Amino acid sequence: MKLLRSFAFAMVVALLASAAASAQTYNVVTDFSLASNPNGAWSYGFTFMPGTPFILYNQSSSTCTPGLSIWGLQIDPCYFIPAVLQNTTGTTFCFATDCLPPDYLATSPGYNDQLNVVRWTAPTAGVWGIEGAAMGTDCVYPTTTDFHVSQNGHQLLTIVIDSCDIATSFNMRRTFAAGDTLDFTTDWGADGNTYGDGTGFRATITFVP
Repeated sequence: MKLLRSFAFAMVVALLASAAASAQTYNVVTDFSLASNPNGAWSYGFTFMPGTPFILYNQSSSTCTPGLSIWGLQIDPCYFIPAVLQNTTGTTFCFATDCLPPDYLATSPGYNDQLNVVRWTAPTAGVWGIEGAAMGTDCVYPTTTDFHVSQNGHQLLTIVIDSCDIATSFNMRRTFAAGDTLDFTTDWGADGNTYGDGTGFRATITFVP
């Protein structure tokens, strides 16, 4: 009987540990929401240069382009740039000259020196695993951007994108204090302009016990 009780207790502990671990996983695509900004650990906005203040987007839409949910800087009633876009169709969705898979967010820098930023803020201190990929989504121009990952403003990596549908993966572990930030930033790339700069990325951030 004692063995059964010990086994049952161990199973409960394991299940609780599993639930705690799953609660400490953040996915930039599936966590995306128009309900609020910030959205839990995630926030969406832009900066003008690395190290300048982070400005939150305060406009969103799920109706301007059916199939896309958008946070961005609103230029016209249904025109947002810079912007972050989620494909809600469940399959690859093409709009303008971009085609976005459902497991990537789309980002684009702005016309007036705005760098598009998706920011994750660490909820607890510890070691976190960061896994993801970035690629161009515009096959017409094609995409020419630089995609940066930075912790507290210090650059960890840059992916130079000058193609479409060719993903470059990244995988790392970093130590964070509670409140530290991880920024996924998109700029204009080598050509210096935002035309055809649709960029897709995915990222999963998981607490490492």
